[in-house]
Amino acid sequence: MSGWAEDRRADRVAAAEQRRADQALMFEQRRADRQADAERRQAERDAAAQRRAERRAVLSGWVRANTLNLLFVPVIVVPAVLAWTAMAAYGREVFGPVGTLLPLFSEGAMWMFAFAVPMARRAGRPVGWLHVGTWVFAAVAAVLNFVHGSTVAYGVVMALVSVGGVVVHQLVTAAPARTRRTRAERDASRLDRQAARKVLAVRRAALGQAVAELAPDGTATLVHRPGLVAYRRRWGRSRLVPAIVPGLPVTEVDTALGDALAAEVAEYLGSAGYGPGSAETLLDGVPVEIAERIAGHVARVRAAIASGALPDRPSQAAVRKFLRCRAEHAAIVCRAITGPGDDGPRPAVTT
Repeated sequence: MSGWAEDRRADRVAAAEQRRADQALMFEQRRADRQADAERRQAERDAAAQRRAERRAVLSGWVRANTLNLLFVPVIVVPAVLAWTAMAAYGREVFGPVGTLLPLFSEGAMWMFAFAVPMARRAGRPVGWLHVGTWVFAAVAAVLNFVHGSTVAYGVVMALVSVGGVVVHQLVTAAPARTRRTRAERDASRLDRQAARKVLAVRRAALGQAVAELAPDGTATLVHRPGLVAYRRRWGRSRLVPAIVPGLPVTEVDTALGDALAAEVAEYLGSAGYGPGSAETLLDGVPVEIAERIAGHVARVRAAIASGALPDRPSQAAVRKFLRCRAEHAAIVCRAITGPGDDGPRPAVTT
């Protein structure tokens, strides 16, 4: 009997111990759950506070960046509201109830173009026609508001109020002015423009003096004579002449025609009474230019003789008047055309 009682007592003690252990475990679990729930709520609060701080930082940054624009908001909004309500009332008088939509045209079009200008500028798109649309519809709104005024004074006030907001908006959102350049920068820019204009003039003159290389298939390619040239303009005509620049190598050119005419000129000057070396002195450094010029003169005079515009043996004055050239060049051309005169025949220079 006593053994059975001991067993029951032991069972009760074990059961009590198990209940205490289960209760302790349940309490610990509940405590852990409460702690985890508190940590989760704290994390949510911290995240929400972080988001609010970020939004405040973004908003404050935007406000700091747009402080100047925000100062003009009342100046922009108040005239817009006044003009909108005035046009709505005027439209109702003219068109009836549907006339309340008139501000969508008179004010809305103007503002749509005005808002489109900075948006297009940020997108890198052209804004020229948007500016034109802004001012055209600003003029339309001003005229409509002026007509709405019962008197001239009222009309002027309403017109100014109508366009005042959009004018302020365009001034505020206009592209920033360029930084004022220094004197050195302005001088450099001016010299660059002058150099570009001179290069263009030289290219045009070179195009006028270029010759064409004709291919067997009929295509033509312009050919320019390379070398150092100087740009000259006389009597409204521009041309390029060979030039020598100290310190730079002299351009090699074909001087066969120049040498032939130089020899002819030297012979003429010698027969005219110039001393030895005078011809060489006069021709020093310019045989190619003289050759090209005299060759063209000779060709023109011979064509004029063939057509009857000049006599067979024209005088120096007639040649000079026909060519409008210097007396020395006219004398050389006459010498090349007519020969030495009564002293004996001599073949004329051919071109």
